[in-house]
Amino acid sequence: MRYVRIFQILLFFLHVPFFFYIILYGSVSEVSGQSEVTLSVRVGGSSLIGVGFGGFATTGESSSILNVKNFLTDDLNNSGLFQVRELPDTSEISSEDLFARWMAAGASCFIFKEESRNRNTISIKVIDLKTAVTQLSEEYLIPEDRPWYTAHIITDDMIKLYNGLRGSMASQIAYIQQVSSNKELFLMDADGRRNRQMTFSRTINISPSWSSDSNFIAYSSLSGNNWSIVMININTGQTIDITQWPGMNSAPAWSPIDPDLIAFTSTRDGNAEIYTCRKNGKELRRLTNQFAIDSSPAWSPDGSKIAFTSDRTGIPKVYVMNSNGTGVHRLTLNPDTYEDSPCWSPRGDRIAFVIMSDFGFDIATANTSGEDMVMLTFGSGSNENPKWSPDGLRILFTSNRLGGENLFIMNWDGSNVRPLTKNGNSLSPAWAPTASGDDIRVTSKR
Repeated sequence: MRYVRIFQILLFFLHVPFFFYIILYGSVSEVSGQSEVTLSVRVGGSSLIGVGFGGFATTGESSSILNVKNFLTDDLNNSGLFQVRELPDTSEISSEDLFARWMAAGASCFIFKEESRNRNTISIKVIDLKTAVTQLSEEYLIPEDRPWYTAHIITDDMIKLYNGLRGSMASQIAYIQQVSSNKELFLMDADGRRNRQMTFSRTINISPSWSSDSNFIAYSSLSGNNWSIVMININTGQTIDITQWPGMNSAPAWSPIDPDLIAFTSTRDGNAEIYTCRKNGKELRRLTNQFAIDSSPAWSPDGSKIAFTSDRTGIPKVYVMNSNGTGVHRLTLNPDTYEDSPCWSPRGDRIAFVIMSDFGFDIATANTSGEDMVMLTFGSGSNENPKWSPDGLRILFTSNRLGGENLFIMNWDGSNVRPLTKNGNSLSPAWAPTASGDDIRVTSKR
């Protein structure tokens, strides 16, 4: 039994395929029980906000401006909130007939490029077509080597305008990539560009998590016979071992409201339990106390609750508790369905998690009462490690649908699934808090 418990712990930490769980507990029918769980499958796209473009000349426009428009079109279509509509271009913005034609084409807002004072900037107005009210008026720098970044910031500003949460196009993603026989921490922009290696530790690193100020990443690293929680300063590359005690320490989750507080799983007291501590390893606090494996903590956006995985009923399920460890309860009432890897929406209204379906691992979401459960992936490879974008509009996850392990992005409703990597050895993603855009935004005219 001791070896079974050790293997279960490794199952949670490394998330090995489901057949290992069958080896531990018996056949598939014994694991899944007699009850059948039915999930709805959501198809998205109907609620996207239509966007029109104007003021971009068909001839004589600078290449940097046209590049920004092209990247902006892609960003809007991939944002999970907008959809670009087509209409013959024009610089006329005062015509009621023009606005009516754009609305007839499905647009409800209009992006108009004004004349800029400088060749290396672009001035943008966003106009509500129904009211003709200018909702956004900004001037943005266009870096010569990164015109797409300007488009990201414009899109993020528009998302904040319509969604209330700032967009995530200009943010970063941390993930784990296989390097020879090791697993190292990498960073890339949220569009897949500027891929760079952050650790060269020649060991196995897993489960990165960003601090709320985007300056640090905590992750679990194998050192000798122990798994330690390590913190890296992404600006300097300096690493610090947070958990300076023996055992398996994994699945760190940084508090969204306290850049000094981390939740994680540890076997330091003999069993896999959820703890919190400061980033200096002090003020250690144990939150769970069960003869079961408790792992994968995930904070609610207000920091008041933690979702986690536990096999206390004999099979991994998602639970929710207060951030002090009280009020533990099951998220869903599915009696015999494997669940794992919860991740809280930035709005606090839904939780994404992994669920075992007839086809393997898939991504589902449910509201915080465990109801309105919706399957977002279904029948396309094994899909794991869901992570919400900071604006709550998209979900990043790992899938083997292309062969190997790659990172994918989809809209919050499961639509517009597209690969972010294609190298076959990328996993365990984490989305950074969104970028401010202050380095690109020149002046506000709102």
